[in-house]
Amino acid sequence: MAELIVEVVALDRKIWAGTAKMVRVRTTEGDIGILPGHESVAGLLKPGEFAVERVDGGRLSGHIDSGFISVDSNRVTVVADEVDFDGQSE
Repeated sequence: MAELIVEVVALDRKIWAGTAKMVRVRTTEGDIGILPGHESVAGLLKPGEFAVERVDGGRLSGHIDSGFISVDSNRVTVVADEVDFDGQSE
């Protein structure tokens, strides 16, 4: 099964990196879900919830203040001004 390589970074530090089955964020165009094989896309993030469904079955979720997302060849980069985690499970 294909997987996503995901990095969640703030302007000054790496917040989380790993592999995932799905990433969900809120963009200025609406909510977007990224699965393996997703077409290349870039977008501005609106304040809102995000979720990362990790390959190991865990879930990383929280709130992003603003930033942007880039998706290319199963690589997802989320750059956020501020990230608050909730419901994090290991």
